[in-house]
Amino acid sequence: MINKNRYLIRFCLCLSVLSQLIVSGGTAAAAVSDEEQPGAQASREVEEQIGIYKGQFLANYVDAVGRRLAASLDNPPYRFRFKIIDRAEPNAFALPGGHIYVTRGILAQINSEDELAGLLAHEISHVTLEHHVQPASDRVPPGLLALPGQDVSAIVGDDLGEMINAPIDVAGRVSLFSYSRTQESEADRAGVGLAAKAGYDPAAFGNVLDTLGKLVLLTGGQQKLSFYKSHPTTPSRVENIDALATPIEWTPTRPFAADHARFLDRLDGLWWGPQNPSNGVFQGQKFVQADMRFTMTFPDGWRLVNAPGYVGAFQPDKKALVVLGGAGPPMDPSVPAKALIMKFKDEANVSPAESRAVEIGPWSGYLVRFEDASGAEPVSLSYLWVASPRTTFNVIGLGVDEYRDQLRDAALSLRELSIDERDSIYADRIRIAEAEEHESLSELSSRSDNLWDDEMTAVMNGLSVDTELEEGALIKVVRRDRYWR
Repeated sequence: MINKNRYLIRFCLCLSVLSQLIVSGGTAAAAVSDEEQPGAQASREVEEQIGIYKGQFLANYVDAVGRRLAASLDNPPYRFRFKIIDRAEPNAFALPGGHIYVTRGILAQINSEDELAGLLAHEISHVTLEHHVQPASDRVPPGLLALPGQDVSAIVGDDLGEMINAPIDVAGRVSLFSYSRTQESEADRAGVGLAAKAGYDPAAFGNVLDTLGKLVLLTGGQQKLSFYKSHPTTPSRVENIDALATPIEWTPTRPFAADHARFLDRLDGLWWGPQNPSNGVFQGQKFVQADMRFTMTFPDGWRLVNAPGYVGAFQPDKKALVVLGGAGPPMDPSVPAKALIMKFKDEANVSPAESRAVEIGPWSGYLVRFEDASGAEPVSLSYLWVASPRTTFNVIGLGVDEYRDQLRDAALSLRELSIDERDSIYADRIRIAEAEEHESLSELSSRSDNLWDDEMTAVMNGLSVDTELEEGALIKVVRRDRYWR
């Protein structure tokens, strides 16, 4: 998911070995203990491969609630960190060392600060109980490409392969973490106690699980691929949480969101669904990025990927790929191209089959193509640098020779986004609608252009489908809005 703040970093790292365009930014991370190191590494992978949601108002709120909970621990083992990852799937997970993540998808389903606190308290408890999670078996297998060439791997280098085959797959789906039922029960008990100690309703986490259970039914079980897979859930679990919470005496704290309206203010505008337009969106095979004003079209039928460091497409039989990332600020594109040619010649004794300047509309570019005939089928490797007013793009195309034209066409489709294309970008987001007296959910939905059906609206707001709304009641809905205004 290329975005204007973070899209350069990962791709530049993967290309540095090849092009000598080493990009460094920021200072070295603070030292971490051996105990914290696995969690620190996993957190970097989460943030680099999936991306952090950029809504700071909501992020600060989640962090504030999490810090209040952590401060209620008797002996906090770590400095806990609470972040929102930019995924639509409802999920939350904890990493060793106190890294707690919730998705924007699960936040959309929460209806009170108490529920948010219950969710975060549960994840904190997995850390304090030292529940070392086991990654699920859905990691990407090694070997992205089934290419016959002997020299391609040396040319492409290890860094690109490591990026593509990272522990979090290129589609940006978290490699899920699984807990045993015993561990879940332990975290339920500890989380209920921690929420109460911090001044939150200890039973509220049961509401989160109840909502998720109803969503599983509404979506035909699709939600089991995220939170339900990583957090085994049964109907009796909600009852057990209620039973744990009932005898606990607790004193309500002053919430950060003073009332329900202020709580919903923090969710208003939250992107709903798989595409966040601030990261660019796919319209069919065409990728459009309004903030950076560019578009690129990928081959028909190829698997599309929009990750924080790059956007790309992969031929289904693993015979080709084309990816677009950034190589730094605007520059003469012949400079990195010639540096790459020299490096290949010096270190691999390989010369390009093609090397020439190109024009991409008003943008200047430079194309370098190598050929590898060492295998049963020739393999083509192309690099294209394009200097736009905002950045220098880098496109890599790699595949067996039969896909050479498709790789070339995809690379040369990179161009400036038109105003009409910019204005064509719409996406779905949470909005807050105010009910009229005695209004039904169906009537409110019709009046507010709500895209959810009545059942979904009811579940997402913790209501029954036949609820008669009071005047002024605030209801979460989803509306399709134009991104660029």
